[in-house]
Amino acid sequence: MVGGASQDSNIGAFRFFSYRDPRLSETLHDFDKSILWLLEEKHDAATLEQAILGVISNLDKPGSPAGDAKRHFHNQLCGRTHEFRENFRGKVLDVKLPDLYRVAEKYLKPELCSTAILSDSKCRDENQAMIESLDLTVRNL
Repeated sequence: MVGGASQDSNIGAFRFFSYRDPRLSETLHDFDKSILWLLEEKHDAATLEQAILGVISNLDKPGSPAGDAKRHFHNQLCGRTHEFRENFRGKVLDVKLPDLYRVAEKYLKPELCSTAILSDSKCRDENQAMIESLDLTVRNL
C-alpha cells in the first residue's frame, strides 16, 4: 500500500501504482479487487501489526546523505514538519482493523477514484478499448 497525507489532517491521498506493467487493464482490475478483499475477507490483528511495522520501518529507515537531503527538501516543500511526521507516525501505530474497514468503505470505492496512466503512444494504441471503457482523457505531454 502506498499512501500519502498533507499537512491538513482532513486531506489525504491513497495511491496504487505499478511500473512498466504489461497487464495494464488487469492491474487496474486487481487494484479494485484489493479493496473488496479488504472488506470481504477476515483479517486478524497479527497481520495488521505486520503491515503497520512495515510502514513504520519504511518511515524510519536510514537513507544516504543525498537521499536524506532529498527527503528533507520534499518534507519542507510540502510543509511536513518534524511534529507533523511524528504525529503521522503515531496515528499509523494506532490503526486498528475497524479503522481500515471504515476508510475503505467511505473513501476507497472504485467509483470514487481517479485513474491516471502515464505511458507512450504505443501503449495508448494497444489499450484504446480500455481507455474508452474507462472514459479516460488522453493528453500528450
